[in-house]
Amino acid sequence: MSADDTKGSAQVMRALRMVTLLAAEPLRGLSNKDLATALSCPASYVTRTAESLIELGWAVKDETTGRFRIAREAARIGIRTMAALDQHERQLSEVRRNFTISD
Repeated sequence: MSADDTKGSAQVMRALRMVTLLAAEPLRGLSNKDLATALSCPASYVTRTAESLIELGWAVKDETTGRFRIAREAARIGIRTMAALDQHERQLSEVRRNFTISD
């Protein structure tokens, strides 16, 4: 694995961890300092990662407080995932019913 791959991997992991942290505080959000502390990284890393998440629609910044919050798009992805899992579960139940040997 190259140094660029390792750096990219660390950035992806930080972004995913940040989304998880923001999801736990959907109303209040988290400050740059809160996130830097939780992620054990410099505040500048949080700023860059937050900018990417905002650009992708996964996070928003409250300009009044400066705090970051999870964006609705991230919640929608979770809802769509749960709906898809429910659909697959129903399909699997149907397959199981069809293959059950009845007396």
